[in-house]
Parts: sequence; structure tokens; C-alpha cells
Amino acid sequence: MSMGINTSPALAQALSTIESGNIEKAYSILGEAITEDLDNTDLVFALKCCTFWLNDFTNENQGDSFSRGESLLQNWKNFLKKINPDNGMSDRTIYAFKKSVYSQALKEYCKSSDEGDKKLRSEIFRKRGLCYKKLGSYEQALNCLIEANLSHSDNAPVIAEMADCYALCGDDRVAKVLFREAFYIDPQKIDLDNLDSQIISMLEAKVKESGISGSSVLEWIPVYGVLLGVFNIKRELKSREITHLKQEIFAKENELKDQANDIKLIKPRLLNMYFWLIDYMVMTRESVVRINEVLLKIKLLDPEVYRIYTK
Repeated sequence: MSMGINTSPALAQALSTIESGNIEKAYSILGEAITEDLDNTDLVFALKCCTFWLNDFTNENQGDSFSRGESLLQNWKNFLKKINPDNGMSDRTIYAFKKSVYSQALKEYCKSSDEGDKKLRSEIFRKRGLCYKKLGSYEQALNCLIEANLSHSDNAPVIAEMADCYALCGDDRVAKVLFREAFYIDPQKIDLDNLDSQIISMLEAKVKESGISGSSVLEWIPVYGVLLGVFNIKRELKSREITHLKQEIFAKENELKDQANDIKLIKPRLLNMYFWLIDYMVMTRESVVRINEVLLKIKLLDPEVYRIYTK
């Protein structure tokens, strides 16, 4: 009779080994255990996951630290698409790999040099912050993201991920202000996969429920944020910001006239700009006539949005 490894302790041992970053050893443990229990779906799944990650963790010296960190995070996205965790696969196994991958990526980003480049410094600290956040260390994540923002301000992904941290820490007020700011600066640069808070997942779900898909989802999130009363904390724009906003509105309105342009992206961006302009007008006590002029533009652009916005 074989004295093989009992599969439950073997799986627990393998997952612990994965969390510590030794994928090769975990692969060996699982390989031995599965010979005793070929029909054990948990073992088979864990072994498949190990096979996916084996190359990333055995070729750690290829490229510079920043590139290795980037590769790990991109492969994590590829991994989730390939295994499709919504199919009821083992959460415990996925968590072990998540901890391992983000821990290893964090080590790489901590070794990365910005070489005096402020934008690169910001990106390195943003990625450190992302890793800490995914590992559940929200305070450390926030410290990194604040440093990223100081190195390169008005960066939509940094501000969005800062907002996410505040939301995960229970500070919804600051989170809403920062989310609104990030989606105003540039929705297309925000990666929804990096955001975990309920605020954004709810808005994303609402947008998709209405039949919107692809890159348009990012543009509609701030619109829905206003219509659903989520992005309800406003700030007054500075004079240079309002000048820039009016220039952007003028440019977008002209883009909208050209049928060659993609209305699916321009329309929600323009609606959000109108919302910001009206907020400014209300705060600075502009005349009702001027405000109504902007409201009319919203009505002509999207009657349903106008109806919800003004009810």
C-alpha cells in the first residue's frame, strides 16, 4: 500500500508554500498528491494554477525590477481571465496565488529606481500602493499613493486608487470627492480592475445594466455617479480650471458635429462636463438664464439624462 501524501494536508501545505512565493515546491507537492487522488478537483485546479505561474517565479532575474513587476500584474489579469473565478473555483487557492503574485510584484517595485524621472517615480509608488491595497494593507497603500500624487499631480489612476483606499477604509466622503475628480480628469486612464470598493463596483454594474459596454463604461460612470446621487460632494473650480473646462466643452461640442468621431465616448464626457459647469454656476450664483442654457444643451444631447438630472 502506497504511503502517499494525504490530499487535504497536501493542499493546505501547497497553498501555504504558494503564499510564501515558492511555486516550484508547491507544484512538486501537488504533483505527488494528485497521483493518489486523480479525481480531486481542488488538487487539479491548484496544479493548473501552478503550471500557469511556474515560469514567472522561476525566471525572476529577467529584465529590470519595474518590468518584472509590470509583467506579474499583467499576468495576474491574464490568469483571472483564463481561470474565470466566477465559475465557482476554489477561492482559497485563488487567494493564495493573489497573495503570492502581489507580494512578489511589491518586492520588485520596491527595488525599482525612478532615475530622477518624476512620472516614473509616481508610477512606481502607484504600483506599490496598488500591491499594498490588494494585500489588504490600506494605510500603507494610501501612503504610497499620496507620494505618487505628490510626484505627479492630476493623475487620474492615482487619484482613483486613492479614492478606492479611502472607501475601503470607510471614509466615503473623501472617496466620493476623489472619484469624481479622477473621472473628470480622464476616465479612459482608469483601470476598473484595480478598484475594489463598493462605490465603483455599484456604478459599474448600473452602467452595464443599461446596455453600455466597452470603453464607454468608463465615460458613463461619472454621469451615473451624478444621476444616482453618489458623486454628490462638489467643489468650486478655480478660475483657470473653469477657463479650461469651457475650452474643453467647446472642443467636444465641435467633435460631436463631426460624424467621423465616436459619439459613444464624446456624449457622456460632454454630459459630465456640463454637470461640472452647472455646479460652478450654482456655486457662483450665475443667472438662471445662463444655467438654463446649459440645461437645454443636456436636454438636446440626451433627453433621458436631462429628465433624471432635473427631476
